[in-house]
Amino acid sequence: MRHERLFRLTWLALLALPLLAWAGPVLEPSFSSSDNYGETYSFTVDLEDGTFLSAQFSVTNVGPGSRHGICRATVVRPGRKTWAPSTRVGGGDWGYDKATNTLKVGACTLHTGNGTHVTLPLDGGLIRIVFEEPLTPKTPPNAEVELGNTRYIHQVLVPFSAVKVTLQLPGATAPLMLTGGGYSDHSHSTVVPAKLARSWVRFRSLRGPENLLLLGREGHDGEYGPVYLWSVGGEPRNLESFELRRLDDGKTKAAQWEAEVSGEGGPWMLRSTSLLLRSAPVQDLGVLGSLVKSVVGSPVTYVMRAVLERPGHPAVEGLMEVTLDEG
Repeated sequence: MRHERLFRLTWLALLALPLLAWAGPVLEPSFSSSDNYGETYSFTVDLEDGTFLSAQFSVTNVGPGSRHGICRATVVRPGRKTWAPSTRVGGGDWGYDKATNTLKVGACTLHTGNGTHVTLPLDGGLIRIVFEEPLTPKTPPNAEVELGNTRYIHQVLVPFSAVKVTLQLPGATAPLMLTGGGYSDHSHSTVVPAKLARSWVRFRSLRGPENLLLLGREGHDGEYGPVYLWSVGGEPRNLESFELRRLDDGKTKAAQWEAEVSGEGGPWMLRSTSLLLRSAPVQDLGVLGSLVKSVVGSPVTYVMRAVLERPGHPAVEGLMEVTLDEG
């Protein structure tokens, strides 16, 4: 039980980093001795059957000890219970192999070359994601945030890619073979997690007739950045700001959200249509959570189906993600 609590404390701090320049290969972590160091490779997949899948490879000093490696995934299938396996390892059980361009965290592996291959054998199940596209890092506008002598930076590794997924849930007699669209990014931070942002909003349309990304961060000082839109085949375009609003009474976990974004031709409206997942790691810790709020805050993330409406453009469906402090 003690080890499980230590793992949850470490991971909730990384969740508060929704996501320094890198001098080496993209999959080689740029380790920092800062107590607040956290570096994450994230993957988001939207599958044709309606399944939502996310996976993360993380290295961090946050929490008891240092040089932790974390591999975790979340699978939300229509009409099924959420499966969220994870593992945490010490500094001797994760590393980057330059010869094969592979990052390994415990038994989980991440490799790029001819496409991108993500393999997570966790908790008696297996997730294998194959992206058609290799990792090609690109830093969007204003993606670096400096707070005093600490920094956070975000890179997009794969903005849009067709994916194939092999999913074997624990106890299943045979794997599922699924297809859809995927996205990947990489973040590096030495900022105290609770100070990084007041709120984040993300929208990813990864399958369908039009693919695009929207990301926005609101700082505790009321400033916005990064805020950008990225359409397939184009370059990320800087936007000014957004206003995030909760549409329900705030008393239920089945939240409804909308974001009004300053965009070309007038305000754009991003509205949730259904809730897939609510993650509240500090709240889930109960009394123990009160001991870490001063460092990590109380971040809550909502993942939802949503639609983006822009004047003069057809509506676009995709995944909306809202992260904010509910302490």
